[in-house]
Amino acid sequence: MTPHHLHATAAAWSLHTARLRLADLARDEAAQIAAEAMEAPSLLRSPIWGSRHAHGGHGDPTPGMVAVDDRPPRRNRWAEMVERVDAKLDWLACQLGDTVGFDPLSRVLTAIVRLQPGTVRLVAQHLADEDTWIRNAVGLAPARELLPGVDCPHCGERQLYVQTAGPIERWTVICATGRLCMGQGCPCGMPGAVEGVAHIWPRAAVLVPSKAKPEAA
Repeated sequence: MTPHHLHATAAAWSLHTARLRLADLARDEAAQIAAEAMEAPSLLRSPIWGSRHAHGGHGDPTPGMVAVDDRPPRRNRWAEMVERVDAKLDWLACQLGDTVGFDPLSRVLTAIVRLQPGTVRLVAQHLADEDTWIRNAVGLAPARELLPGVDCPHCGERQLYVQTAGPIERWTVICATGRLCMGQGCPCGMPGAVEGVAHIWPRAAVLVPSKAKPEAA
């Protein structure tokens, strides 16, 4: 995979995590709205006397009153966000020629591996923008963890982060310095290095298991 493909895959899995959180909020909000609709309205309307509060008592025509709630149901803004994101992902998947399957993000992930670097660069930006938009809305921090004690393959500084969204075999590593790749011959050592792209490595390429020391005779 080129760096563009790694960035797009990482962005897709990060968006997957953010989208799950958004869906949870939409379900919780839907349940809350349904519960509010079940509550008895505080105001009762009588077809004879008009609107009155139901206190009862002698001469009060409470039996002739019927419960009426004229308020429209409250909007589920989280659900509206889910619909917006899914519609955009469905459009993106269709643009990439992947129309088979139910979940639009899964279709995008399937398409990424066969895309040319120039196309996948644009896909990565679309996915990253959606991911940032959702995470800002729901208050979700980026899915990454500091990787202590490991030198950056490019600059040697110990400011690496593991991007932890998705299956562990899909995790990637980035450098917080933000230095860009110099292309072929760059010290980053990435096959298919692309000039001007932020450095990114597969997790397994950075966390190489150390060889066991031979036992003393």
